[in-house]
Amino acid sequence: MRRIIILGVVIAVLVAGYSGAWFWVAHEASSRITALATADGETSPRLTCKTLAIGGFPFGFDVTCEGATLVDGDLTTTAAGVQASVQVYNPFHVLVTARGPLGFADAFSGSQSRLDFKSAIASGRLTGWRIGRVSLVVEQPVWNDTVLDDVLIAKARHLEAHLIDLPEKHDEKAGLGALGEYVQIDELDAPGAAIVAGHATLEAQVLNLPDDVRSYGESNLLQRWQAAGGQFILSGFKGGDSSGSFTVTGNATLDTQGHVDGQIKAHSTGIVERIETQVPEQMRGLVLGTRADDGSYSQSINIAAGVVFAGVVPAAIIPPLW
Repeated sequence: MRRIIILGVVIAVLVAGYSGAWFWVAHEASSRITALATADGETSPRLTCKTLAIGGFPFGFDVTCEGATLVDGDLTTTAAGVQASVQVYNPFHVLVTARGPLGFADAFSGSQSRLDFKSAIASGRLTGWRIGRVSLVVEQPVWNDTVLDDVLIAKARHLEAHLIDLPEKHDEKAGLGALGEYVQIDELDAPGAAIVAGHATLEAQVLNLPDDVRSYGESNLLQRWQAAGGQFILSGFKGGDSSGSFTVTGNATLDTQGHVDGQIKAHSTGIVERIETQVPEQMRGLVLGTRADDGSYSQSINIAAGVVFAGVVPAAIIPPLW
C-alpha cells in the first residue's frame, strides 16, 4: 500500500511539473508574439492579432492568431486566421494553416490584391539544425486585383512548393548542405497572359548552403555561400497550355564581388506570339530569341559579372547582391 501511495505521489509531482512547464512555455510564447505588435514595422515587422490563443495541452502547442495583420515596410498583409502547431514529442516539426482571404497592400505602389483559397497548409521539419523539408500546399487559389474592383490576375486548381534536404550532398565536416526545390501548379488561368488551363513545374538545386538554419539570419550568408562554392542549378522550368509550351534550364553562381555569373537556356512554342507586343520591336530579337522553321523559339542568355548578354549583345545589368 505504501508503495502505491509513493508511486501516486511521484506521478502527481511529474504531472504537476509537466503541466507547469507547458503553461510557462505557452505564457512565454504568448508574451513574445504580443511583443511583436510594438515593433515599428520598418526596421522589424509588426504583427498584430485581433485575438491570440494558445491551446493543445497536454501534448502540443496550437498558436492561433485571428485577424492577423503583418506590416513590413510598405507592404501590409492581412489574414482571416493563422494557426501554427507543434507537438511536444517532435518540436522540430511545425505545421501552419491559414484561413483566407489574404490581403496585400503596397503603400509605395498603391497596389492592392486579395488571395482566396479552399485550403493552405505549410509545414517545416528540421533534421538536427538542417532543413529536412519545407512545404506549402494550396488548393484552389484565386488571386484578384482589388484596387478598384475584383479583377482576376490568376487562379489554379492546385499549387505546391517544396524545399527538400539532399542528404547525399551533405558535407558534415565542412558544415555544408544542399536543398532540392520543386514547384507544381495545375490548371492555371491567367487572363493577362492569355493562359487557359495551364500547368507548370520547376525543379532546381541549391548547393553548398550552410547546414545550420540558425545562421540564415546572418548578414553575410550570401558571402559565405559564395566562398563555399555555392551554386544554383535550374534543372527544368517547364509548362504550357493547349496552345503553347516552354522549357527553361540554367545555372548561377556569385563572384567575390557579389555579381551573378551564369547561363539560361530557353525553348518555347506558341509563347512568344503572346508577349511580343509587350517587348519593344528593336529588343525582340535579343529578348525573345530566334525563330526556327518549326515555329519554335530558342534563346541563350549568358551572365558575366552581373552583365546579361543576349548572344554577344549586353542587354541588362544585375546589381551586386552585397
